[in-house]
Amino acid sequence: MQASDGSRRRNPIGVLIIADVRLYREGLSASLASRDHLSIVATSASRPDALTKIREIGADVAVIDMAVRESLDLIGDLRREAPSTKILAFGVDEVTSDIIECAEAGAAGYVTADASIDELVTAIERISREELVCSLHVAATLFKRVAEGSPRPMPGAPGRMLTSRERQVLRLMQQGHSNKEIAQRLNIAEPTVKNHVHHLLEKLDVSTRAQAVARAALPGSRRRTFAPTRAAEEETG
Repeated sequence: MQASDGSRRRNPIGVLIIADVRLYREGLSASLASRDHLSIVATSASRPDALTKIREIGADVAVIDMAVRESLDLIGDLRREAPSTKILAFGVDEVTSDIIECAEAGAAGYVTADASIDELVTAIERISREELVCSLHVAATLFKRVAEGSPRPMPGAPGRMLTSRERQVLRLMQQGHSNKEIAQRLNIAEPTVKNHVHHLLEKLDVSTRAQAVARAALPGSRRRTFAPTRAAEEETG
């Protein structure tokens, strides 16, 4: 769906809209479809359906309402399934940490919750041309994070890194929250939290939640492999 020349693209930009509220989803679709240079290739209300449609139909740009359940995980899934599709996070709060998390998950740009339809259209156009879509302040923060090497390699197997979501889960584990509480705070399903915990334990080279929390708190020079204990402990909530 990408234009072959460097001038005004001849083909419309194919857009996939992902929002779980039907009225919201249909309203966005109608508004964007009224623009001659945009084409709504599909709409979706859920993570599984969005992944199916990106595989079967494809899109130049996927617009994801960040109020959708497990939206950050969905961004990561779409990046893996359709690397050429540009992902636009829609309805993001104007908070630098939230925007950075979207970028780390794989979003190419964002539109804030109070943006107009014209601003959304402009953002779709810009990321389809592979232009950076963010404020100067956020851009500076992103470059700083890259310069500092974030995300940082985790202990255990060399080169393995925690994802943005895994770092969120680890922080909440350090605060003593159960899987159920973490799911509520991150607005994701409890089985998804369990999957993240499982991956955390593997990357940190430990077998229990307590060991993961202890290991994350240790300076790099003092990290060591913990002896295996009851593997079921990681699933306790």
